[in-house]
Amino acid sequence: MPTPPRAGYATIVGPGAPVKEFDTLTCAHCGRAWCVRTSSPATTADPGGWCRLCMKPVCPTCAGKECVPFLRRLELYERRRDLFRSMGLSL
Repeated sequence: MPTPPRAGYATIVGPGAPVKEFDTLTCAHCGRAWCVRTSSPATTADPGGWCRLCMKPVCPTCAGKECVPFLRRLELYERRRDLFRSMGLSL
């Protein structure tokens, strides 16, 4: 069973500016959080997409790209770092 998307809520407040409220999601591929819906119907936000391989939400930037989940990306980076260290090189 796929894990539910990590959802959040953002409130932006500033002096003299109206309060803006957003629902947010976290991209499973790059780890970026983005706003998916606003409380104002006049403002629209890009909903991103859904990866059918890892069954998780992805941001508009990662939508349609190859499925490489964020944690897998970190594992590949660490493996590459360890390889370079074993050869006496450093990044």
